[in-house]
Amino acid sequence: MKKALIVFSLLGATACAIPATPIVADYNGDSVTIVTSQFSERASALAASTKEAERICQKGHKKRAEHVSVRANSNTYENSDLFLCLK
Repeated sequence: MKKALIVFSLLGATACAIPATPIVADYNGDSVTIVTSQFSERASALAASTKEAERICQKGHKKRAEHVSVRANSNTYENSDLFLCLK
């Protein structure tokens, strides 16, 4: 029993250390949706999403990205952050 507890506590500690890897899910020139894992720390995930959204928005005719909303999907454990590309 003690060994099982140690194994589960080690698995729990490693599960929280997932890096925030932003994935562009949708881009239409005026907005961009970035998806990150809910297992990563929310502050670092939002920072990584914002950086990626800024990069994507600057490729078009807009200059900056503004965070508008977040949608959490509990089935896939993902957060979808919506950014508007503004001048």
